[in-house]
Amino acid sequence: MKHLVIAVSADSSLELLGSYADIIVLDKELIPSSMKHYETLYIRSHFGQQALLPQMFRHEIELIVRLAKQKNPDIKFIDGADTVDKILAFEDKWLQFNTFGGFMPKTKLLFNTLDASGFERPIMKKRLSSRGNGVTWDVNKVTNPLNDWIMQESLDINEELRVYVIRGNVYPIGAVRQSMTIVQRAQAVSSRNLTQDEIAFSFKVGSNAKGMDIVGLDIARTAGGELRLMEVNRSPGFAAFSKLTGINIASLLYEEAS
Repeated sequence: MKHLVIAVSADSSLELLGSYADIIVLDKELIPSSMKHYETLYIRSHFGQQALLPQMFRHEIELIVRLAKQKNPDIKFIDGADTVDKILAFEDKWLQFNTFGGFMPKTKLLFNTLDASGFERPIMKKRLSSRGNGVTWDVNKVTNPLNDWIMQESLDINEELRVYVIRGNVYPIGAVRQSMTIVQRAQAVSSRNLTQDEIAFSFKVGSNAKGMDIVGLDIARTAGGELRLMEVNRSPGFAAFSKLTGINIASLLYEEAS
């Protein structure tokens, strides 16, 4: 294999990535004592559990990065992410709002759980979270420190989509998602071709994700017909998308770059 993927923990997309890359799952495997010559290194991470945050594996990630650079000083890092701090800077939802706020609903950094002025139905999201963890409509479930959370206006969603942008190109098929509710997580239920305005919107959002090789955009078509960005995912899952469409997003990441 010419490529290497580091995963902080197992995720559903690793089997698909494994068609093109060697995989190291940090919470399951020992770090190899020697490193092969790799052309690319992709550090995947999610923030669903405290024990599996990438900063908990900072030493292991830094060691693998150092070994990979020693073997190939010209190795390319997917998304330009060769440090844990770069990953955290992109995944932080408040920092994301500072970059993508023009496409997103009203958002503020949470300092006071009573301060919901101007919000009709606020949703609270932990700044570092994923897969529906650390998301609540119940302000009583917000934990300290408060500024680890953002408050965002809930959207009146008519349809929710996951859109993939690979090296600035919007993939023209999106996954239709069942929106997250108090009792269920968001999940892909079908797929369809994107409309021209959805492609144009996703392209504009992706243009702000400078230096990113692959991102998954969660976008919503509101009841009023507007398109709004909900979140930008640096390590998007695509196993459900593959089951729905037969398309392996990893092929776009690796084959088309060859």
